[in-house]
Amino acid sequence: MNEPLNPAPLPGAGLINRLPDSIINKIAAGEVIERPASVLKELVENSLDAGATRLELVLEAGGKNFIQVMDNGSGMSPEDAQLCLERHATSKLRSFDDLETMATMGFRGEALPSIASVSRLELQTRRAQDPEGLRIRLANGEIKDISPVACAEGTRITVRNLFYSTPVRRKFLTSNRNELRHCLVLLRRLALARPDVAFRLISDGEELEDWPAGDDATRVTQIFGDDMPQRLMPVDYRDSGIRITGHVGKVNTFRRSHGDQYLYVNGRAITSRVLNHAVFSAYGHTLERDQVPFFLLFLQVDPQRLDVNVHPTKKEVRFEDEHYFHRSVNLAVLKALSGRNVRNFDLNPGGEGVSPEITVARPVSSTEEGSPGSPDRPTERFPGRERTGGRLVRGEFGVGAAARSFSNQEDLFRAPADSRAVEQGVQEYLGSSAQAVARFHASPPGDAGGSRMEGDRLGRSPFLQLHNTYLFVEVDSGVVIIDQHAAHERVLYERVHTAMHRHNGTSQRLLFPLDLELDNTDQLLFEEVLPMLFDMGFEMEMEEGQVRVTGIPADLGRTHPEGLVADILDQYRIYSSSMPDPLQAMAASVACKAAIKAGQPLSDTEIRSLLDSLFSCQQPFTCPHGRPVVINLGLQELNRRFGRS
Repeated sequence: MNEPLNPAPLPGAGLINRLPDSIINKIAAGEVIERPASVLKELVENSLDAGATRLELVLEAGGKNFIQVMDNGSGMSPEDAQLCLERHATSKLRSFDDLETMATMGFRGEALPSIASVSRLELQTRRAQDPEGLRIRLANGEIKDISPVACAEGTRITVRNLFYSTPVRRKFLTSNRNELRHCLVLLRRLALARPDVAFRLISDGEELEDWPAGDDATRVTQIFGDDMPQRLMPVDYRDSGIRITGHVGKVNTFRRSHGDQYLYVNGRAITSRVLNHAVFSAYGHTLERDQVPFFLLFLQVDPQRLDVNVHPTKKEVRFEDEHYFHRSVNLAVLKALSGRNVRNFDLNPGGEGVSPEITVARPVSSTEEGSPGSPDRPTERFPGRERTGGRLVRGEFGVGAAARSFSNQEDLFRAPADSRAVEQGVQEYLGSSAQAVARFHASPPGDAGGSRMEGDRLGRSPFLQLHNTYLFVEVDSGVVIIDQHAAHERVLYERVHTAMHRHNGTSQRLLFPLDLELDNTDQLLFEEVLPMLFDMGFEMEMEEGQVRVTGIPADLGRTHPEGLVADILDQYRIYSSSMPDPLQAMAASVACKAAIKAGQPLSDTEIRSLLDSLFSCQQPFTCPHGRPVVINLGLQELNRRFGRS
C-alpha cells in the first residue's frame, strides 16, 4: 500500500512537504538494504555486537521470502526492544565524539527500522534476568502487536516477504539460487572475522553450513577446505599504532578474480583499493597479468586514525594517512612471503630487491576496479629474461597450412568457411594491395594449392618471431607486427563465443577424468553456469558437490581443465550481474587461459596457421580485452625516421 505525502499545499503556500516517517524509512532502506544478503549482514552484525557466541540462520527462497537470525546474545529489555525499532535509536553512541572510538559493527540505528519498512518483521528477545521475553510484530514499518512470549535468552528476528511493499524493488532481485549465493559469500566474510562464534545456516530445510567455534586456522579449514592452511603463509606485523595478522597465499593459491581477498579493520570487513595495491605490490611479478593472490588480513588500528562513517553499509573506511597504512600492509606481506624469496623485480638484474619505501604511483580511481590495469595491481615492469633472439624464416605466409604440430589439436587454427566479411578492414589496415589482402581468405586445412597465388608477394614474404613473442611480417606497405598471444586469444575467443551462442561446441575426451570438489557457494554458481559449459564443449557429471570432468572443448586440448573451470566460475561470478552478456566474459577468460603464451616458440607451420586464422576473424585487430593484436609500421614512417626523402 502506497502512503500519500502531505495534502497538496494551498494556493500561495510553500511547495516543500515534510515526508512521513514511513517514506523516510523506505528511502533509508534503499541505501542500506539492497537484497537478502544486506538484511543478513545487518542482523548478524547486531547479534555479534550483542555478544552472541552461537548464531543460527534460516533462509527460504534465497532469503526473499524468509530470513531468520537466532542468537544467544544478551537480549534486550522490553523498553529497548521497542526503542530499537525507531530510526537512529542506538545503544552504541552517546555523542559525536564516540565515533572516534567506535568498536562495534553498527552504530547508526538505521538497520532494523529500514528492514521493517520493507518487510514483515517479528522480533523476540529476552535477557537472562527477565522471567519472560517480548515479541513485537511489524508490517510495512508499523507495529501491529506487542506481547509477552516464552523464549530462550537472546534475540530472534524473522523477516518475511522482503520488499513486499515496494514491488518494483522486489522485481530487481535475482534467482533464489543467486540470492542464496550472495548470502553465503556474506556469511563467509563475517564468519572469518569471528572464529570464536559458531554459525549454522539452513536453507529451504537443508543444512548448508555448520561451523563450530574455534581458532583462526580452524575457521579457515571449515570454509576453504582441509588443504588450505598448507597453502598459506602466516602474517604477523607490528608498528606504531598498527597490528597486522592473518594469512597470504603461496604461489599455488593465485586466483583469477577478486573474490578471495579479505580485509578487516578492527574486526570490520572492508574494501580498500589502497590496501589491495599494497598486497599486489608485495608479490611483484610472481603474479601474471590476470592473477590475484589470496589474502586474509586483519588490521588492528587506533580508531582515531580512521573514519568508518563514510559509506551507508560501512564497507569503506577513510584512513588518516593512506601512505602509512599502504606501506605497513606492504611490509607485512613482504615479511610473510620472505620465505618464498618474493621480491619486487627490476630491470636491473643486479638490483638489491625490495626497497622499504613503497609509494602509490597514482591516485586511486574507483572507475577501474577489477580491470587488468587497475591500481590494485602495481605498474608492470618486466623481470630479466633470457634473450632468445629472433628467428628469421623465409617461406610462404599463407592460408592453406594447418596447425598439425599442436598435440591433439589438428584443427586448432581452423578458419571460418567465409572470411570475406573482414576483407575491407584488412585491406584498409595493411595497405592498398588487393593481391596481399586476397591472401587472407581461408582455404580448407591442408589445401596447399589454394595458398599459392602467382604474383602475390605476401605469400613469399619473410617473417620473424622476435623473442618468441612477436611476429614480424613484411607487407607491401611496410611491416606488420603481431602479438602471438593476443592473436591466438582472439582466434579462440571467437570460436568459443560462437559455440556458446550456437550450442554446438565440440568436445575432446580426457584420457583420465578430473574430479573437482566444490564448496556450497561454488556449487550454486556451477549449477547456473553448467548449461553454458555444455554449449562450450565440456562434458561433465555432477553429484553431491563433486564434479567429474570427462571432456573439454576440442580447441582447448592443451589447457589444464581444473584451472580452466575455476577461471570460468570466477568470470561468471564477477560479470553475471553486471554485464548483459556474461558469455562474453567467460569466452574471453577461456581464450586467455588457453592461448599460446609470450615466450613460447612456434614452428613455421604454427605461425602460418595462426596468421591464417587471425585474419579470418571478425575482429582481428584487438584481443577480447581490448589490447591491440596488430601494429602496422608503414614504409613511409620508416623512411621518415631514417631521414630518407
